[in-house]
Amino acid sequence: MPHSTPEETRIPVPAEPVRLPPVDSDVAARTDAYFLKTRAIVEAFGDCRVTYAVFLRTDCIVAIDKAIELIEAVYPEDSAIQLEIHRTVPEGTLLTSGRPLFTVTGSMAALSPVETVMLQRVGFACVSAFNAFSQCLALPRCAFIAMEARHCTGDDMHLAAAYGASVGARTARLMGATGFIGTSTAIAAPLFGAVRGLGTMPHALIGYAKARILARGGDPATDNATLEAARLYAEVFPDEQTYTVLVDYEGREVTDALAVCRWFYEEARLSERGKQLAFRIDTHAGRHLEGLDWPSSVRTLMRWTHKDSPGEILKLALQGFSIDDLDGLSPDEIRDKCLFGTGVTAASIVRFRKMLDDSGFKAPKIVASSGFDVLKCRIFGNLGIPVDVVGTGSFMPAKISRAQATADIVRYEFPAGDGLWRRFDLVKAGREHLLLQDAAEAGGHGA
Repeated sequence: MPHSTPEETRIPVPAEPVRLPPVDSDVAARTDAYFLKTRAIVEAFGDCRVTYAVFLRTDCIVAIDKAIELIEAVYPEDSAIQLEIHRTVPEGTLLTSGRPLFTVTGSMAALSPVETVMLQRVGFACVSAFNAFSQCLALPRCAFIAMEARHCTGDDMHLAAAYGASVGARTARLMGATGFIGTSTAIAAPLFGAVRGLGTMPHALIGYAKARILARGGDPATDNATLEAARLYAEVFPDEQTYTVLVDYEGREVTDALAVCRWFYEEARLSERGKQLAFRIDTHAGRHLEGLDWPSSVRTLMRWTHKDSPGEILKLALQGFSIDDLDGLSPDEIRDKCLFGTGVTAASIVRFRKMLDDSGFKAPKIVASSGFDVLKCRIFGNLGIPVDVVGTGSFMPAKISRAQATADIVRYEFPAGDGLWRRFDLVKAGREHLLLQDAAEAGGHGA
């Protein structure tokens, strides 16, 4: 690639090389070794001012505040070369693949060690934001709860994903969606404007209630463990507004939900005190929801969609999809995962809602969890499945390779004396599209 024509600009330049302070110890321990060696070489032969362009190879929602905060925190305050960060678009913007998210200008010696830790805070958050945004738009009337914490490796991963979900949801709300209303942990709750995590009971609490029944000599066949857990929960948390009861522990989603409804509305009369009831369905992927099998699931969705065959239902479910949207799944796999198969499917939610309604319990909300990625949300949206809340951590990138941000230096500037810089716009072959606009307009050369 030809060298650019130097451009001289009058910006304060150090009169002589200045030895930089040591690299932040936390950054030095976490960055790639070759960046530390680059710093040492640059420091030995003369620092220069550089500009990085940061981008992703996939579409994303821009969620870069945390990355910028890190850069500003670790960049030396007394550096002779001032730090400059320029956003190409505002936070929360939908950005197509390959376009720079932001540029960073500063000392090459100071910025080289920062590249690794900076990128760690870009890609994962931005792709999580895009996925969350897509989920919210697919089910615009549905509220979402971020439940990815248990699938993360620690706070960094959890908070990056949660931050992305909060940004993606904010953008979706601007388009009329309800979006994410919270998360399952207190540490991430402030990202969603909350002070505490959301959630009521795990499967373990139902197991505990069943063990209590057995311990006192009761019969779980007549003493309902799910109902027992709901009673225990209400006794310990009497001030909560909504009680969300998990109903798939015993494999009797409908039977146990109806038992809880009778207690809630007719025995305890909690609705008369302003309380609300919801049911979370998390049916195991190894079985159908109570009362369903494959043929009855097909019939359920044929009645719901007014279609005459499974093929017509699938066609409606995938309306607006491209081949790339299917994540490599075959039509049979999609039918299993989302429509007629085991686990939490479109048919299972329709069946559950109908059984509640037919029994006179139309007020309880339905919370669905288990594998609600973008594809599943879009299918549920296309079919108008009556789910009120989705608990999901599947906005996290399914393929890490798609969440890897990259930074390239696109401009080098050396002191020219008398307060001037000599500018060279250079980038590796194949990345010419990243050159700054003024250089790109000049065919890749300096103006």
